[in-house]
Amino acid sequence: MKQQFWHDCWDNTHIGFHQDELQPLLVEYFPSFLEPNDSRVFVPLCGKTSDLLFFADRFKVIGNELSAVACRDFFQENHLTPQVQETMSFNIYQQGNIELYQGDFFALSAEQFQPFDWIYDRAALIAFPEVMRVEYVQHIKTFIKENTRVFLLTLEFPKDEIKGPPFSISEDEVMRLFDGYKITKKAERDLTGQKFARIKLSVSKLVEKLYIISN
Repeated sequence: MKQQFWHDCWDNTHIGFHQDELQPLLVEYFPSFLEPNDSRVFVPLCGKTSDLLFFADRFKVIGNELSAVACRDFFQENHLTPQVQETMSFNIYQQGNIELYQGDFFALSAEQFQPFDWIYDRAALIAFPEVMRVEYVQHIKTFIKENTRVFLLTLEFPKDEIKGPPFSISEDEVMRLFDGYKITKKAERDLTGQKFARIKLSVSKLVEKLYIISN
């Protein structure tokens, strides 16, 4: 999707992909995967998710979001006042343990940061059409260091029933995209007939799956 598509979504409040409550699989499973020294998490395409607050209780949280509207709304809606630093490529919103880099994900370099213990992908991979998914994964791999784990959530549904985003991503595709990495499917939940985030997708079958990916 072109960047203007996402700017238009936020500018016009067409944000059905935004989940108002904490992500259920995150709350249920993430604590059991933690290791004692885990302290840093990266959240690409974070929007204004409240999951950032879930992480911030323990972690240094680095989020990336294209839309300035989303960044502004995150802090306003959570009654937080960030400091904002303007750079050539990004506006950096910082408050407490949370830093949001507002700008193009593909302009973000892993070398800007200390290694992350976790990368949390709730709705980034599923936001990209097929060709851009490959580009996204190639870039996200540059952030996966020796001890980094990826908490990846996907959706599966009959691809011909709706035009994304979100896009359906099969287990086979996850395996292809992250070929050479350790990939473990940890959980799934049937969302057929239920909402995904704020929207109800017109599909005959809808399953959300959780994968843990590491070197």
